[in-house]
Amino acid sequence: MRQTQQQIILPLLDCLENQGGKVHTRDLYEAVATKCSIPEEEQARTIHLNGREVNVYQRSVRWAQQRAKLMGLASPTGRGEWVLTGKGKDALRQAAPGIVITIFTTSMGVALFGRAEEAVAHIEDGSVNLLMTSPPYPLLREKQYGNKHAAEYLDWLMRIAEKWPRKIARDGSIVLNLGDAWNSGEPTLSLYQERLLVRLEDELGWKLCMRYAWHNPAKMPAPAEWVTVRRVRVKPSLEQLYWLAPNDEPYADNRNVLVPYSEAMKSRIASGGENGGLRPSGHQLAAGAFDMDNGGAIPGNLIIASNTSSNSAYIRGCREQNLPVHPARFPRELPEHFIKLTTKPGHTVYDPFCGSLQTGEVAEDLGRHWIGSDYTLEYLYGAATRFPNAQFQRGSMNDFRQQGALF
Repeated sequence: MRQTQQQIILPLLDCLENQGGKVHTRDLYEAVATKCSIPEEEQARTIHLNGREVNVYQRSVRWAQQRAKLMGLASPTGRGEWVLTGKGKDALRQAAPGIVITIFTTSMGVALFGRAEEAVAHIEDGSVNLLMTSPPYPLLREKQYGNKHAAEYLDWLMRIAEKWPRKIARDGSIVLNLGDAWNSGEPTLSLYQERLLVRLEDELGWKLCMRYAWHNPAKMPAPAEWVTVRRVRVKPSLEQLYWLAPNDEPYADNRNVLVPYSEAMKSRIASGGENGGLRPSGHQLAAGAFDMDNGGAIPGNLIIASNTSSNSAYIRGCREQNLPVHPARFPRELPEHFIKLTTKPGHTVYDPFCGSLQTGEVAEDLGRHWIGSDYTLEYLYGAATRFPNAQFQRGSMNDFRQQGALF
């Protein structure tokens, strides 16, 4: 597959790093061609330009060098050599602005290396049935996976969210997992979630379908200052999930998420249902109510799931490849519930802040297509351990491929 000039930038930076950070342009031609699997005939192709014959591939490499220079990722030494800058080294780990690369694919999905606000442009309009994600929470201190401070968080997320509805099917859903943020220097909570919901409705026209709470019994007692030191607050064990409709009424079927009946309900069904009468709550029940076995009970909007895995296949895979384990993974139960509730087999699920790609793994297990994007390369290669049949260009963390279509 022919590589565009834009697609050569990151492989070019990788070649610079692999050869000690300084490489002559003539050596970069061969190194980049090998890394991008560019066939010899493509390397040799020429065109006539301004009265002279020009090698198209080498011209693309030189263009990528100049683009990298403008972006501060690499610089020439004046002797035909190019050196990798500190910013360039960072770009190999976190996506540079304007660059989106396909890292791996499966038969059902694709993992994109790029910033959420730019990766979304590579998704077909109207093709996503569920966008489920956990954006980096706004924190007082920035963590390794890219949290923003609460003061700038709302504007940043709104700039990204305004691009999503165009990609969502008319009956598609968006589910956001948001955690609490504490105000600086005091045991009080930021109202950023409430402000976000109001802005999503007032500015973008979204509707709130339902609030969920995720109860994590194993959640750490934090902030430590207020919970374990001064002891003026209790351990916050809930996180919020907001099910939103960005377009029309979203598809949903709660028969796909039924839970087992309680023993009391089983007995009630077996005995022919309710006796009938007025309940203390004011509800009038007819005789025989609740006598039908529907295969399970309709669940509530509280999801109880611990996030304590320490030896999963994903974690073992990351350790074996000396890759970092993503520190903010949510449990399987969260994407499983919403994928079953709001999509059908064959539909597409998108996570713009995919992290360890838990959502993608669950989607594929349930027969849904998936798209995930993240701007930290090492997390994506760790995520690939979830997919035994993941297809890379060359199988190394430092090899990249950009595809023209997602599926």
